[in-house]
Amino acid sequence: MVSGGVTIIGTPYFAILNSTFFHCMKKSIAMAMLTLSMPVLVFSQEYNLKGRVIDENQLALPGCHIHYKNHFTTTDNHGSFSLKHIIEKEAKLQVSFIGYNQLDTIIKLPSPTSIVIQLKPENKLIQQILIQGKGVTKAGALKQETLSKQFLTKTQSGTFIRSLNQLPGVNSMDIGSNISKPVIRGLSLNRVVVSENGIKQEGQQWGADHGLEIDPFAVETAEVVKGPSAIEYGSDAIGGYININNNLTPAPDQTSGEINLLGKSVNNLVGISANIETRSNHIYLKARGTVLDFSDYHVPTDTIIYLSRKIPIFNQYLKNTAGKEYDVSGQLGFISNQVKSSIAFSRVSQKTGFFPGSHGIPNLARVQDDHDKRNIGFPFQETTHYKVISNTNLHFIHFSLQADLAFQDNKRTEWSQFHTHYSGQTAPTVNPDLELNFRLKTYQANFKMNIYNLNGNSLSAGIQNQWKLNTIDGYNFFLPEYKSHSSGLFIKDEYQVNPKLNIHLGLRYDLSHVRTEEFYDRFLEDYLISSGSEEKEARQYATRSTKISKQFQNFSWLFGIVLKPSKMISTRLNLGKAFRTPSPIELSANGIHHGSFRHEQGNNQLSAEKGYYADAGIELKTENFQLEVNPYIYYFSNYLYLNPTGEWSKLPHAGQIYRYSQTKAVLSGIEIRFMKSFWQRWNIQFNGEYIRNEQLSENTKQRYPLPFTPPANVFIELQYQVKSRSKRFQNTSVFINHKSALNQNRIAQNELSTSAYQIVGIGLNTIIKWDEMPIELVLQSNNIFNAKYFNHLSFYRKLEIPEPGRNIQLLIKIPLTF
Repeated sequence: MVSGGVTIIGTPYFAILNSTFFHCMKKSIAMAMLTLSMPVLVFSQEYNLKGRVIDENQLALPGCHIHYKNHFTTTDNHGSFSLKHIIEKEAKLQVSFIGYNQLDTIIKLPSPTSIVIQLKPENKLIQQILIQGKGVTKAGALKQETLSKQFLTKTQSGTFIRSLNQLPGVNSMDIGSNISKPVIRGLSLNRVVVSENGIKQEGQQWGADHGLEIDPFAVETAEVVKGPSAIEYGSDAIGGYININNNLTPAPDQTSGEINLLGKSVNNLVGISANIETRSNHIYLKARGTVLDFSDYHVPTDTIIYLSRKIPIFNQYLKNTAGKEYDVSGQLGFISNQVKSSIAFSRVSQKTGFFPGSHGIPNLARVQDDHDKRNIGFPFQETTHYKVISNTNLHFIHFSLQADLAFQDNKRTEWSQFHTHYSGQTAPTVNPDLELNFRLKTYQANFKMNIYNLNGNSLSAGIQNQWKLNTIDGYNFFLPEYKSHSSGLFIKDEYQVNPKLNIHLGLRYDLSHVRTEEFYDRFLEDYLISSGSEEKEARQYATRSTKISKQFQNFSWLFGIVLKPSKMISTRLNLGKAFRTPSPIELSANGIHHGSFRHEQGNNQLSAEKGYYADAGIELKTENFQLEVNPYIYYFSNYLYLNPTGEWSKLPHAGQIYRYSQTKAVLSGIEIRFMKSFWQRWNIQFNGEYIRNEQLSENTKQRYPLPFTPPANVFIELQYQVKSRSKRFQNTSVFINHKSALNQNRIAQNELSTSAYQIVGIGLNTIIKWDEMPIELVLQSNNIFNAKYFNHLSFYRKLEIPEPGRNIQLLIKIPLTF
């Protein structure tokens, strides 16, 4: 059998690549509509074709998509498929599977009764990280990486974002031991879009202390795009885009499931996640439930120093950092020759404590050991995220239509025992300890059309709409109630000049409208007047927010070239402009943000953030070797940031005011990946990144770096595939990895510098055959030397709290068959 080819049972048959003559667009649409609306009257003859799809190891590939004209089907758990009512003697098939080269082949009928199709991985060196595409990458001009189930299983830690730390240019902003947010090329928060099945995740992503409400076990595959992705994914994707996919179609006439068991020593986490999925010919159903329970986490220190005070850490466990998570989701879908449609529901509920020393003025009494590592006391946060998503895809011969509709309800509350900073304020009669309550409801409607191979062009065009409504509650105030509406129109074109050269063009127009409500704090006014402030000044401070109605509009564009001069070398270059609408937080926040330990103040005079960028890359690949180098540079004409003003806030215990401001800035960096397989069973992987950025203030003394910039870092992993003759143990591998980071002394104003660090991890992956049941096991230990180090992006870095200590983790995956 030839890899990437087709075998007809009994007779070898190699894949034939052939181009198809396409009619003009008008005739294509007319013929498609005619096919849908009228029955076929006469066929000279119909053929049935059966087949099986396997990988390079002769193993079945379930869930592969098989396209024939405007019909498509998927392979079952054995990799088998069947196509009926074929009316041509030469049937052109398109076979695709995430992480493998797409195969276009022609089957001559009626000769074969059954065929075997073998797909070849894009990258044989490390199958955990797979780049999708054939020839010139289908991801487009920007760098895209598709993460497979194998990679997600190996890096599973109870939080999806932390699994991405091994990718160059991707880091996690951690809040304790089990909550993380993504950072791509030093950009984060409202500059990175995370979506699920094409729907942008909407929560309180503006805050460094707000996590991502995603069930980590529900991620079936994921795509990571590094670099400005605003053309298709909206203005907030100025830094990058992460799409989580849990919408894979189960195999027909099958019922299956899986149980995942997770345990971690660093925070005594116990987790279980179970799913079941079933499908008849056209209807399928999927359901999942996840429970995570974890205690205060271990840190390798007995004392921290915050605001010049020594704060003890009893028994090296950070008090009140325990948490619980309960997730449930379900999906109902329909699939036929031309239609795939599904509706999914999910509920993610999280409750996590905050270290008492992280809210307000440090108090030694609050950090005393309570002898219970699993209780959650004040202060703590609770988040419940409801989501309903409808995805519909219509496939025709030369084009497809896609409609995505969604509703999200995100409720985030912060609880702290009622306290007042000034007289006159009394505890609310209902929920007296509710400090802040943010309730965000989001409605989304996205429509997209793809046109394939139209005179060498592949076109995509779409429209996206989003409506937000945010309400507030609680005895404290940070941001006002607001409404917003945004619309975006985009068109993209990929033109294949020849098999070695692709040109990518994109244009997007965004229009958004933001309205905020007024909030007046009469208790603050009385307090300031009684403290000796003038009435005018007191009224200004008591007006925590004013009515704002602002509109923003702008264009984004992209020009990219992908050149592949040989089978081993490919290069790409992107030039473009990106745009981001200021968030309501940047426009109108005004209060003490405990998550950032300061008084933050919005600025309603801000204009939209604009950036120009150049992104390049070169890749060298052979069967046993891969090298990638990706330099980039961004220029922001008005980068939005929090500026420490030096003005002393009149709010009690607030310190100075940090006001959202805008400045020119430049961000540049380089990412390097090297992979090599040798001696048949050894693989080595090297990832490195370096970022340098700076504000371009007219005052040279104010040219500080941008905040939350990761230090230069390197990740190296050596893996060995164990040769075993045992039938009980299969696909066993062991690995050791090492991550090191340099000092981060290039810091934003009032940001802490971070010392260099090195951490080491080891692990083992294997599949255990138990009564013919393949049980997957991943055992690993991180930070095996219990090193004390600081993650520059960590939420608790401001308190001099180090990262978690040594962790031993076990993940067990048990398949279920019915």
